[in-house]
Amino acid sequence: MKNFKFQISNLRFLTVVVVGWTVSTLLLAMMICGCAKKSEPVDVPQGENTTMRIISMAPNLTEILFALGLDEEIVGVTKFSTYPPEAKQKTSVGTFWQPDIEAMLALRPTFMVNLWFDQQAAVVSRMERIGCEVLTLRIETVEQLHEAILKIGQAVGKEPAAEAMVQRLKNKQAEMAAQYADLPKPKVLWVIQRYPLRLAGRDTFINELIEMAGGVNAIGPTLTQYPPVNSEEVIGCMPDVIIEPVMDPEQFDEQQSSAAEFYQRYAIVPAVQNGRVHIVDGDVVSRLGPRLDEAAELIAGCLWKEEPNP
Repeated sequence: MKNFKFQISNLRFLTVVVVGWTVSTLLLAMMICGCAKKSEPVDVPQGENTTMRIISMAPNLTEILFALGLDEEIVGVTKFSTYPPEAKQKTSVGTFWQPDIEAMLALRPTFMVNLWFDQQAAVVSRMERIGCEVLTLRIETVEQLHEAILKIGQAVGKEPAAEAMVQRLKNKQAEMAAQYADLPKPKVLWVIQRYPLRLAGRDTFINELIEMAGGVNAIGPTLTQYPPVNSEEVIGCMPDVIIEPVMDPEQFDEQQSSAAEFYQRYAIVPAVQNGRVHIVDGDVVSRLGPRLDEAAELIAGCLWKEEPNP
């Protein structure tokens, strides 16, 4: 009987320990996943500011702001704002998808520029509550880029600089259109990722960039902007040029060195046969921003280069 009571006591103790451990583990998991409710910071209305304090919520927006000469006014940027180099010296306010609202509030912003995605709704609401002006933009096409630059320029008192930037981009587009108008258009396959293989479709600004550089997208109409494809579809496209951007600069050499082996499975297509597979800087070509003219020149160099890629 004594042993029985001892076993019951041990069982109760073990149950308490297991339940306590389970709850602690669950709370830890919630915090790691961002599910645990954190204490809400108190919103303090902005006082009078003599200088704008700007937060940028996307890398391409950061580039536009710097290109307009707002170096001193920019106080916060998202994590992957890497250009110009000065952007990396600014305070990080998290990523576009996971903004750090506390860090943003600490910067006492007076103006925030962001993109239209629903994920930004909570951030916009919080910033407006403290009296911060918010400019929300949609930038999915080259034309929308031009409009966004002009809107930002107007909002920050940089209209002449914004107009000059847009004119520069339009001039480059017109120049390249005239340069390649009468030439046969090489078919371009734009690879977004390898595993699974995913391409840029025609309903994208990448398609505009390809056409600006004198090419044509090798893939036909698709249901999604960046569709996954199989080997048969790649071979069916028979691209003359394959372009693959690298988003992480640290992975550039590795991605370039592994390209020959990866694309050998498509040895039948002209791009692979002729050594026209190009690994390019994603920071330049994958951001719809003020370096669009530079991106177009880079892609044109891939399309019209006489010597095959070594």
